[in-house]
Amino acid sequence: MCQTYKIAICDDDRQYVKYLEELIKKMSEDSNAFVFYRYYSGEGFLEDIELDFDLVFLDMQMGNVDGITAALNFRKYNEESILVFCTGVQLPKPEFFDVQPFRYLMKNYTETKLKKEIEIILSKMIENKKEIFIIVRNDGKMNKILINDITYISNLKRGCLIHVFSKKNNQCYEIVSNKKLSETYMELKNNFFEYAHNSYIVNFRLIIGIKKDVITLEDLTTLNISRSKKSVFHSKFAEYLGGKYKRDR
Repeated sequence: MCQTYKIAICDDDRQYVKYLEELIKKMSEDSNAFVFYRYYSGEGFLEDIELDFDLVFLDMQMGNVDGITAALNFRKYNEESILVFCTGVQLPKPEFFDVQPFRYLMKNYTETKLKKEIEIILSKMIENKKEIFIIVRNDGKMNKILINDITYISNLKRGCLIHVFSKKNNQCYEIVSNKKLSETYMELKNNFFEYAHNSYIVNFRLIIGIKKDVITLEDLTTLNISRSKKSVFHSKFAEYLGGKYKRDR
């Protein structure tokens, strides 16, 4: 069965909604892979807020419920979806970054420029939906763990302990691995894991806050950033966040 992607387009300009949808279909090798949801007001979009969209295009300027209000409410239900703001004139304000937008599309873009942007957006959406697993072995047993469910990994005398927060059932559990923490780090460092302390590495994707060198993770676990790891950790985390907001000039 082929992968399908849910794409929501919310804009009070019906012609622009139609234009975006047709352009995406035209650029796709398999337009049947996309299921489109069209909304012409923020209120309409919020009625379907619990749908598991993979990609959302939101007009920044609408009627009673504007793009940022809709996005703030949407993010309460879905933190993983790719969010793109569309605008004619309005520049992003600092609070817009709280909802982690991936791109800003100006409505006066030429079709060539817009195609380039959409190509990047669709690639990110597809990459975002890929499930990447790590294979863990311990005492002859093998476990397959979704990397995006790993909150952090701590050191053990023999191997390491993988702390998992499953978003599907909202459960936390732990899995012992025969691999040393240093070996596991080398396997995961390109997937946004970094040492916060000599005894554990943290998944940047599951950090919901950092205050006074104390990390809070999605399962509400709190971890300290050690003095020796502080500089590198903050630098790598800033680099990770920068990548989320990066756009071509």
